[in-house]
Amino acid sequence: MKTLELPYFVVGAMARDILLTHVFGLATRLATRDLDIGVAVRGWDEFEAVATKLVEEAKFVRDPKIVHRLHKDEYPLDIIPYGGVESPEQTITWPPAGEIVMNVAGFQDTFTAADTVQIEPDLNVRIVSLPGLAVLKLLAWADRGSSDNRDALDLATLVRTYADAGNQDRIYETEFDTMEAVGYNLELAGARLLGRDARLVVSEAVRTKISDLLSDPERRTRLTMDMASAWSSLEDVSSVAEGFLEQFQQGLEGN
Repeated sequence: MKTLELPYFVVGAMARDILLTHVFGLATRLATRDLDIGVAVRGWDEFEAVATKLVEEAKFVRDPKIVHRLHKDEYPLDIIPYGGVESPEQTITWPPAGEIVMNVAGFQDTFTAADTVQIEPDLNVRIVSLPGLAVLKLLAWADRGSSDNRDALDLATLVRTYADAGNQDRIYETEFDTMEAVGYNLELAGARLLGRDARLVVSEAVRTKISDLLSDPERRTRLTMDMASAWSSLEDVSSVAEGFLEQFQQGLEGN
């Protein structure tokens, strides 16, 4: 993408691992080999140019069944285009048949707010921020949560670890009202702060999508149960998950 001069950033579980584990030193217990990147393109021809360049120069192999997936050895790479291929509803419809529709709401917003991380001495890469990743995980779960709970597990990890991800000083110094609001529980304060930071990252339209998701009783219950599986060792895990989700929502709503 760099040689094609197309903006791109790392999203998905690899972004989670880079930031939580390699930047903040936190164990996620959810290590992944999958690499997902969002690429801003003006049309499908630019998406094809990206895939072709990776095949020809980096020796990736295209997946015969999944149009946006390539492989190198045992490592899968998913390329998610956004920008000029989006509909007004912020979805993309994959050619040629148009049978696959993917939600890319929030990609432009979270790219703008992405962090830059030094991966190697001469390689700096834009990585979706933790608040941006929480947004993308919620929207991804809305797309595929009925068949896959990985996005909910990632969200559970983010809400529980955000206080420890470089935010304790903020909570105790400039955001102490988050502690007061949650009865001085540091983890819950982190979840609320994550929601506040996510609010600053995304547009009102994206916030509305998330609010609609969290206000739907059936989907909220299912999301809570999917998140709860991340805390299987605790008692009353559904209440734990609901507590974290509620604090995230409060922060997202500006509280």
